[in-house]
Amino acid sequence: AYPFTTLNPIIGTVVFDDYTSVTVADIPGLIKGAHEGAGLGVRFLRHIERSSALIYVIDMAGFEGRDPVTDFKTLRAEIGQYRRDLVRRAALIVANKMDLPEAAENLAVFRKQTKTDPIPVSSLTGDGIPEFKRILQKQARWEN
Repeated sequence: AYPFTTLNPIIGTVVFDDYTSVTVADIPGLIKGAHEGAGLGVRFLRHIERSSALIYVIDMAGFEGRDPVTDFKTLRAEIGQYRRDLVRRAALIVANKMDLPEAAENLAVFRKQTKTDPIPVSSLTGDGIPEFKRILQKQARWEN
């Protein structure tokens, strides 16, 4: 039993208010051992190779007892073990599920332990999405 059920990456386009756009690929979550083929890991990791930047969407509420810090570190480790240069690419971190009570405390711990500043959002309520889109648009011209 894996915590993720998506079997295929989803490719889409984010269109901004000024009609500029950026293509994004939603890569399903990676599990420990993905770089060695666990789950559908290598299949998913291949899609990341063509990306000029990465956006880590982290469940900050810790759904099903998950730890956001561990999840983030696992993602980075799996990506780096698959191909070291991928973890050096430009990246944003999005703290999702901020509408849930546990998320605020977990976000404070996450910031302290990872020394990062994730963008807090709730995909359920839409809170933080406009700010995320502004940041994404500003960074849309990322380079490797």
